[in-house]
Amino acid sequence: MILVDIGNLSFQELKYLAKQEGVEDYENLSKDDLIDELSDIFDIVDGSIQLNNRLLSTSGQRYVNSLSDSATQKEVKDLPGVESLTELYMETSIHFMLSDLSWGFAYWSISPLTKAKLLEEDETYLQNVFLRVTLTNNDTNETSFYDINVDKDDTCWSINLSDLGCTYQVSLCVKNDANIIIALAQSIALTVPLPYWFKHSEELESNPVLFNSSFSSIITRQGDYKDTLVVKSVMTKLAHGDNNGKY
Repeated sequence: MILVDIGNLSFQELKYLAKQEGVEDYENLSKDDLIDELSDIFDIVDGSIQLNNRLLSTSGQRYVNSLSDSATQKEVKDLPGVESLTELYMETSIHFMLSDLSWGFAYWSISPLTKAKLLEEDETYLQNVFLRVTLTNNDTNETSFYDINVDKDDTCWSINLSDLGCTYQVSLCVKNDANIIIALAQSIALTVPLPYWFKHSEELESNPVLFNSSFSSIITRQGDYKDTLVVKSVMTKLAHGDNNGKY
């Protein structure tokens, strides 16, 4: 059974559910109006929700995510037209997205057919699965890479992005005991931009007031700047500039 307390959802969450349910003009509705609309769509009895059939998708299938399922420990079953998202896909692929300027997230799948072919060719391939992260400097076009070992049953990984101003691409690879590497799939390339102040550090060097107003919000109680890749890059550039000891 899917449980949700609509009254406790935020305005943005209500909008998300309204969009998901096909509510017309949901962006212009107030929070109370959204609750009324969603109450008409969902039958709420003792905290449980049952969907009305009139707003089922054309495919006759609905998918449940963590937002609309507040009882995630319970399985979604016996609810007509609702299916849980699959964890494995019948294709070999890898996808890569940016979480922020310091971290990326990769998720992938290896199809049963691909696994069978690898086992037939050399069973040691699936014992050495790894991600190859390739980065290209956008200014010099210099390319380098590093590998991240993962388990054959892993399906996702958080990747530290060590350099700003680079384009990153992730390949899903396997290697046998003879060190023969096969790239099974490759993600799209994503660029991590340089922060604004990295390219405009001269403005900070000549204006201490601007420097203080821009960075005061990330100072800890001990008076230290938060150690992030972006801040470290800007501070390093300022340290090599001529600020005449202003900071």
